[in-house]
Amino acid sequence: MQFYVLSILANIFAGLALSVEYLGEKVAPLSSLKEFFSSRSARVGAGSAAAVIGFLKLLIRSTAGEVPLVGDFLPALAGLSMGAVLLFDVYKSKTKLSEETITNIEKSVLTYRVPLGLGGLAISLLHFLLPGALFL
Repeated sequence: MQFYVLSILANIFAGLALSVEYLGEKVAPLSSLKEFFSSRSARVGAGSAAAVIGFLKLLIRSTAGEVPLVGDFLPALAGLSMGAVLLFDVYKSKTKLSEETITNIEKSVLTYRVPLGLGGLAISLLHFLLPGALFL
């Protein structure tokens, strides 16, 4: 049960970290989170937690009644992908990759960070509301 809640919270924080700029413009109360998630440590924390929990969610069942692996597939996939995007965004300046490679990755991955964050938020909400659903 604790791992289930931890997964939901990690995906919510990672989703907010990715889409806080967009959500801050659309929803006034969320604009205060923009400053919090602009800090490097908050983005690293949210990304690391989402990626690690997403990986563990592929291996560990949340409840005994669920189908192993498939029952938590979308939350795990969302956590892994949001964590990878957040960590790449933070560490792109410290990598030894060429500038051209970094630019190509930014164009192909980071342009979709807001839809990925909103999708992660939606998956987290659905996973919370429908805990026994297959694939959620």
